[in-house]
Amino acid sequence: MKKRKIIPFIITLLLLVLIFYKINWHELLSTFKSFDFKNILPIVVFYTIAMYLRGIRWKALLIYNPKYSALHLGEVFIAGSMLNIFLPARAGDLYRAYYLGQVKQEKKMKVFGSIILERTLDGITVFLILFTAVFLYCRQQWILNLAYGIGALFIGSLVVFFIVFKFNKINLICDKIKLVSKFLPRKTADVFSNIIDKLCGYANSFIEGFEVLNSFKLSMLALVSSIVIWGLEAYVTYLILCSFNLGLGFAASLFVISLISFSTMIPSTSVFLGPYQYAYILALGIFGVPKSTTLAISTVHQGILIIILTILGGFFLLKFNISMKDIENVQTPQNTNS
Repeated sequence: MKKRKIIPFIITLLLLVLIFYKINWHELLSTFKSFDFKNILPIVVFYTIAMYLRGIRWKALLIYNPKYSALHLGEVFIAGSMLNIFLPARAGDLYRAYYLGQVKQEKKMKVFGSIILERTLDGITVFLILFTAVFLYCRQQWILNLAYGIGALFIGSLVVFFIVFKFNKINLICDKIKLVSKFLPRKTADVFSNIIDKLCGYANSFIEGFEVLNSFKLSMLALVSSIVIWGLEAYVTYLILCSFNLGLGFAASLFVISLISFSTMIPSTSVFLGPYQYAYILALGIFGVPKSTTLAISTVHQGILIIILTILGGFFLLKFNISMKDIENVQTPQNTNS
C-alpha cells in the first residue's frame, strides 16, 4: 500500500470500528426495511436542481464571463462531484480545473482558484447552517466549539484570500527569493530562477481566480446562491429522514447536512466511508436516535446520492472526455497562442 493511502485507510478503519462496536444488527436491518420510497422522486429532483444551481454560482465566481454557460458549468460540477466520491484528495476538483482550462483555453490555476473560493463559500454557508441549528435547538458545548472552529477556518480563509488578492505581492516575494541565486553556481542559479518564475506564474494565475472579490454584487450573488443550494440539500436530507418515519423535525436535517459536509474534509478511502457515517451518528445522536438506526439511515442517504451522481456524472464525464479529445486534435493558431 502506498504511504499516502495509509493514513486514510487507518482513519477509515478506526471509524468503522467505532461505528460497528456493539451494533444492533436486528435494529439495523429493521431500519433498512422501514424506508418508504414515496419521497424518492422529490429527493432526486431537488438534489439535481441543487447541483445545477452550483453552475449558476460558479458562473458568478467566474465574473459572468460570456464564454461560460451556467448549464455547462453545472454539468462539469456534477462530473467532478462524481470523481470526488471515488477518487482521493478531491481529484474531481482538479479535473474540473483541468477540463475548463482545456476546453475554454483558460488558465487552469485561475479556474482552480475559483474552485477554492467556491469551496470556501460552501464552508461559510454550512457554518451558518450549523450555527443557526445550534442556537435554535442544541447548545451542547462540543458542537458549539466545533461551529466556532469551522467558522474561524473558513471565514479566516476568505479574509486571507481577500487580503492576498487586494495587496498582491507575489512578484515582489519571488524577486526577493531569486536573490538567493546570486550565491549559487551559474547553472544551478538558472534552474533555480526558472523554477521560481514558474511558481510565481502559477501563484499569480491562482490569485486571478479571486477576481470576483472586486465585485460586491457578484460576491453577494455567489453567497446567496450558496445559501439556496445548501438549503435545498438540507431539505433533501429532511425528506430522507421523513422516509424512515422517526418524527424528526427540520432541525435534525440541519445538523446532519452540516456534520456530513465537514466530514468529507477528513482523509478517508473511497466514498468517504467512515467519516460520513460517524458524522451522521453524531448528528442524530443529539436527538437520541440509536447508532444502529442512524447507520442504516446514513447508508441509504449516501447510497441514493452516489447513485444519482454516478448516473449523471458518468454520462457527463464520458461526454467531456470525447469533447476534450476533439479539442486536443484541433490546434488552431488562436488556441496555440493562448
